Amino acid sequence: MIVLPVFAFLLFYLILRKKGIDERRAFLAAATFFGTSIVVITECLSVPRLVTRGGVAISWFLVCVICLLVYRKIEPPAIDLPWKGAEEPENERLDGVTKTLLGVAGLMVVLVGITALLAPPSGIDAMVYHMPRVAMWISNHNVSFFPTRNYTQLIYGSFAEYSIMQSILLWGSDRLTNMVQFFSWIGSAVAVSYIVKKMGGGSRAQALGALISLSIPEGVLEASGPMTTYSNSFWIATTTAFLLMANADADWLNTLCIGLAAGLAIFTKGTTYIILPFIVLACWSVASRSSKILFLKRTVVFIALIMVTNAPQYLRNYEFNGKPLGLPMDYGGVQFRIEDMGIRSTLASILRNVSLHTGTPFQSLNMAEERGYRGAMRAIGVDADDPRQVIWGEPFIVNHLAMQELLAGNPMHFFLILLALGIVFVKAGDPRNRALLSYSLGLLAAFISFSALLKWQRWSSRYHLPFFVLGAVIIALVLMRYVPRKVVTIIAIVMVSWALLNASMNRYRSLIPVGRWLSAYGPRSLMYFAYENDNMAPSYIAAAKAVNRTDCANVGIDSYSPLSDPDIKRTPDSFFTYPILALIHADGRTRTAWFAGVHNLSERYAVTQPHPPACAIVCLDCATVPAKWHEYSSFPNHEVFENAVVFTGGTETAR
Repeated sequence: MIVLPVFAFLLFYLILRKKGIDERRAFLAAATFFGTSIVVITECLSVPRLVTRGGVAISWFLVCVICLLVYRKIEPPAIDLPWKGAEEPENERLDGVTKTLLGVAGLMVVLVGITALLAPPSGIDAMVYHMPRVAMWISNHNVSFFPTRNYTQLIYGSFAEYSIMQSILLWGSDRLTNMVQFFSWIGSAVAVSYIVKKMGGGSRAQALGALISLSIPEGVLEASGPMTTYSNSFWIATTTAFLLMANADADWLNTLCIGLAAGLAIFTKGTTYIILPFIVLACWSVASRSSKILFLKRTVVFIALIMVTNAPQYLRNYEFNGKPLGLPMDYGGVQFRIEDMGIRSTLASILRNVSLHTGTPFQSLNMAEERGYRGAMRAIGVDADDPRQVIWGEPFIVNHLAMQELLAGNPMHFFLILLALGIVFVKAGDPRNRALLSYSLGLLAAFISFSALLKWQRWSSRYHLPFFVLGAVIIALVLMRYVPRKVVTIIAIVMVSWALLNASMNRYRSLIPVGRWLSAYGPRSLMYFAYENDNMAPSYIAAAKAVNRTDCANVGIDSYSPLSDPDIKRTPDSFFTYPILALIHADGRTRTAWFAGVHNLSERYAVTQPHPPACAIVCLDCATVPAKWHEYSSFPNHEVFENAVVFTGGTETAR
């Protein structure tokens, strides 16, 4: 049934092409309508509790029928639009080297796609909240809030997870989970190439922009996994592309796509609130006077579209804790926002964020870098390890150059962005750089604001991905305008070569066997525990087998944590719940699962998410907790697997 949404996307695209829209604009608009459909279908089906395989399939079938009817009624333009490519100067057409590099990039796409299909979802965030919330929605047949000890499963934006959920329902397993980020990676390159075009770049500059975007190391590594940052990057880049299109042609298609894409970006990740306003302002500032006025007049439309996309989540959050965004929420005393905001803390935070992209393979060099950063922070009167600026009191360090997305940096892209920004500012008087200068200032302001507001984490480089995707535009235009062609070719070859290596040798799902690195061909049951969580695998797999030996169809998962405070602190092992849910086949059909033993702010949702009495309880980290043994004393049988206990043979009181 996965062909239904694929067919719907193609129909969106064909409708726009039949209207005379050019290929890339049609692609981005089709993606925007497709993404909006995912949200609308999910939210509408959630009300009558029909988030099921049949409900989602019928919804996409109806979308396809409507699109077919629309397509049949559309009349193509009366005259053929001229093909712009024929008018390009000879020196702007794609040369043999560029075409070859695009071919190599195509090979890279194939390798990353194969990895995404072979490897199961893995990684701390995915196992702790991205995938467990999907499993709960599938079991509950709706996306309303549910009892959980991990509030991140409730309050954060959900576009990527909605997409994952629908792929699981339609395909029947989590095999296509990683494809959400894979297609976001490709889509981001398309958006970048179109932004370059709208800023005056020719075919070679557009191709270079796409190559630079595709070759971001963090992005290549993330594109085969279940993280959500690339979805966020794609929607931000798409919004930017439509903003620039609207400057020249403020038709209603561009207006709709600006509002919807911005809404989807916000619904994917909260960092959009920091990044996107500066990009919007930068694009608006270079528009003509009439376009600026029209944009302001249509602001109410943009806001309405953003609100329609996000209103259900805002309402759920407000009902939960009185805050539409869900945050700020005190996670056991931990704040993600910098607590002493000011010029000094911002400068120190910028240095820490920069350090994420300057790591090397050599520890001695990294330690020398760290001393340099610490010295610079001392000079401005800031402690590098200040817990008001660093998450969870982590000591500041310079990461080793890594080939896994949680710690990967983008050193070459970072230095090229710095170089390109320097050239843009030096060449500010060049008429070709008017839009690029404003765009660069907007991106720089967004990064400074990001640094000023959010605490540093050593795994924060993935949050920088939107900056690098948008930064690919600056690099491509500057290289094509001011750097000799041979030098540009060498830079592109090095970028694509390094990206090809990352596509083949991901530390935790490598296509090429490398020492003790995890292979993408490994057993799925073990690969759920990638990212150095393999110590949990034996007990989790054994506990799942114990459940699977029974005919129990209703299972409670108690993610008990021995924390005195019921709110989230630093993620305990017991929050690592998705592998259990996957291994017991909690797909809402074979078996239904929910979180049991929840005693916090979310426990009131047990009334609105009723379930049959549990015939088994998997209690994680409970083996030495008498209170949990007492809580499940009605279950006559139990098996202990290290710290996990599986209680069977009884019934829990339905709630």
